[in-house]
Amino acid sequence: MRHRIRIALLAAIATLAFQFVPVRAQAPAAAPSGDPVKGKTLYEMYTCYACHGFTGETGARVLAGSRSTNLATESAFVTFLRARANVAPPQPSTTMPNYSAATLPDAQAKDLYAFVKTFTSHAPPVDQIPVFGQILTEAQKPYKP
Repeated sequence: MRHRIRIALLAAIATLAFQFVPVRAQAPAAAPSGDPVKGKTLYEMYTCYACHGFTGETGARVLAGSRSTNLATESAFVTFLRARANVAPPQPSTTMPNYSAATLPDAQAKDLYAFVKTFTSHAPPVDQIPVFGQILTEAQKPYKP
């Protein structure tokens, strides 16, 4: 029984650790054409923070440092907002709305994208999280029934 708990704990830790893997440097994408100040107002108005947090680092879907193709370019982001139901993973479904051009015009979608692209991850490197190191050390000890 303890062995199964240890395996489950290791799996959970590995999953958590993957979220803190630093993003590799990529070729810089084109600068957003929108206005991040207007985008912040839209982010708050549409209550995006309810799922993404105020800085994009918390919530159901973390945006800060995300490698999602939906955030790779401005046009990919707008396409995602327009046809979100067709792009989102089939299971599990999310509750993020599908924003039509009538609801969120392209100019506003670009402003929102510009604001989202200002998010940066403040997560420390895994090796600088003391409790995580303690858990890994304990998990690597030989199993004693």
